[in-house]
Amino acid sequence: MGSNVLPIHYDPKTVKQLTKEITVASCIGAAQGALFSIATALLLRRFSSVYKNVRTQVRVFYHCSWISMGAVFRADKQLLKFQTNYYREEQKRREKILDEAAERGLFLEDESLNSSRSTT
Repeated sequence: MGSNVLPIHYDPKTVKQLTKEITVASCIGAAQGALFSIATALLLRRFSSVYKNVRTQVRVFYHCSWISMGAVFRADKQLLKFQTNYYREEQKRREKILDEAAERGLFLEDESLNSSRSTT
């Protein structure tokens, strides 16, 4: 286990791209959660006697819950999308390496594909 080879998902460029995508998705989700919480709070204030009588702290908690839920769900959805795209690109890269090797008459195993990726 003395190997210093890190998996590709530790690549600083990949991490930076993922961080950017999750940050944007979180902000969008938070805005959607805020819009939903405001709309439902207005409806609750009009039609619910319970909501009319709750303290301000409960109302703030209600809004914070929807905002954070929107951010988390949107960020998770973006993470799944990023992973799918990442693995699709990785599969294309591996197929390209195998095709190039086949054209040259070489045989490559899956382990050699992984080691060639970590050295480049």
